[in-house]
Amino acid sequence: MDEILASIDIGTAKVAVVIAENTAEGLVVRGFGIAPVEGVVRGTVVNIHKAEQGVISALKIAEKQAQLKVKKVSVAFGGYPTKIIKGHGIAPVPKDRGTVSPTDIVRAIEAGKSIALPEDKQVVDYAVADFVVDGNPGVDDPIGMAASKVECDLFLFVADSAAVANLMRVMEELDLEVTDVVASPVGSARAILTEEEKELGAVMIDIGAGTTDVVAYKNRRPTAIFTIPYAGESVTHDLMVGLKLPRKEAEKVKIEHGCAVEQLVPADQKVELPGIGGREPRIVDRSFVAMIMEARLEEIISMAKDSLVQSGIDPTGDDYSAGIVLTGGTSITPHIVDLVEKVVKAPARVGLPGDVMPIPDGMNTPDFHTVWGTLNISFERKRLYEQVEAKKGKIPAFWDRIKRWILRQL
Repeated sequence: MDEILASIDIGTAKVAVVIAENTAEGLVVRGFGIAPVEGVVRGTVVNIHKAEQGVISALKIAEKQAQLKVKKVSVAFGGYPTKIIKGHGIAPVPKDRGTVSPTDIVRAIEAGKSIALPEDKQVVDYAVADFVVDGNPGVDDPIGMAASKVECDLFLFVADSAAVANLMRVMEELDLEVTDVVASPVGSARAILTEEEKELGAVMIDIGAGTTDVVAYKNRRPTAIFTIPYAGESVTHDLMVGLKLPRKEAEKVKIEHGCAVEQLVPADQKVELPGIGGREPRIVDRSFVAMIMEARLEEIISMAKDSLVQSGIDPTGDDYSAGIVLTGGTSITPHIVDLVEKVVKAPARVGLPGDVMPIPDGMNTPDFHTVWGTLNISFERKRLYEQVEAKKGKIPAFWDRIKRWILRQL
């Protein structure tokens, strides 16, 4: 058997696990699993024991399919409040070589990650926004270019050290060695956005349970990344209040009868609500359920649009002509594409991880996009650093196979 890789994504509502094998044909999924989780608030672990139980359940399903035990994993890290700040790294190019190598790129990235932070904060991941060669920005592929120095602009994901430590503690308690940490927005975008969308200009809006991640791409580079602390759980909460239901029942109504646009619900459709405390069941119009959901979803989408505009990005303009790509568990809400197109005034679609990379049919759902993107990024990152170290700065033969990743996917 070839090299085995595994990745874990602990979200607010679920844990997803993917196990893959590195074969001559590329990464092949051997097992995947999903399980509900407790002890996680807005993507951040707040109860280690409860979070462990979710990981154990999802891991057992994936390991049973793969028929092996996992010992090493990469993990997705997200949640709120993860801050995204900008960094800048510079690496001089040795005069005796005079051309940019992968080692120079790695050195520039590491320099950009080395920023002063409070003791309770740390950089958990990064994304390359641009390469600059001898003062010239917008360089698509600096490898092999004659230069005296190479620079890179970075998005740095900064989190509370305690939040990172709690996530690592979950892994340690299960005797899992963490080999890499990938920021959730980066992992999601890797799995969801096509190369054409990244080139033309597109915005991914990942509406999960606890948070909404937004990533804009143009010319195959991320141009803005941010997280909104409202998502599917906010919709559930509003249904709890508006329908006077416990959380479990409100979530069930959302899944079975939800709709993102009130006007698109037939007037005669009704929803039976369970009686609480021995009371008789109640009947409400499905359009009333949709009205509650539409109000919150419109607010979340408007917040995403406003944040893009504040970042200097016009999602309706020609620079982002590929439009909006929705993902995350809330993206399966009926007519959510109609709502997004109304609010943002840009074309939209729902993205699945199978749109970009081949995966088993049962895994082609919004539950697995982050964990699958995380696994691919961590695998290619591992290969890069191993080969750069082995070659001591020389351009290795493997470069053609992975340069798209280092230049366009980070």
